[in-house]
Amino acid sequence: MIQRVFNEKQNNLVVGIKGLKGSGKTLVMTMLLLMEYLKGKKIYTNYKVFFPHEIIDVKKLVELDVELENCVIGIDELHMICDARRHGKDQNLLMSYFVLQSRHRSVNFYYTTQFERQVDVRIIENTDINIVCENLYIDTDNDGFADLFRLIIQDKRFRPVKFRQKTMYGKPFFQMYSGDYVVDIFTMKGLDKFKKKGGKK
Repeated sequence: MIQRVFNEKQNNLVVGIKGLKGSGKTLVMTMLLLMEYLKGKKIYTNYKVFFPHEIIDVKKLVELDVELENCVIGIDELHMICDARRHGKDQNLLMSYFVLQSRHRSVNFYYTTQFERQVDVRIIENTDINIVCENLYIDTDNDGFADLFRLIIQDKRFRPVKFRQKTMYGKPFFQMYSGDYVVDIFTMKGLDKFKKKGGKK
């Protein structure tokens, strides 16, 4: 299973999770964040998960606050923050800088995007593991919901690059998150809706 790829001794990882809409990107990231939480790590996100977490404070991120050490960060739809077409924009530069510095702070950084080329190239070049998600549209328990997903894992830490393929049963994680309100952490747009729906800041 995917736990063999992400064990408790691995820190300073940058993991990109890619796939088309409905392919299971946020589902996979939520599963990985939950695994990290169960190891005792503090979780920061820009979307709502139903286990203890905080919405990341961009001021702490930009200033490399001491709180953002030995923790895990999950950013859904990273291209909304670090769009490749805005390569020179301040928020791209700041986020890219944080990703580079996170390697020295025992931080695991997860992000999702539909297409790799949508994200600032500095982050792409520093991504250690790529996971491509595919919805197999198979309903194994006939409850009306497709619950099987194919994950193609590219681990760039090895030479030659290692590729693995896994099948994930998603149902245990369907109720672990809500992707309805993704917070733009640089403007905090969407935070009010998030709070109204019971999110924790």
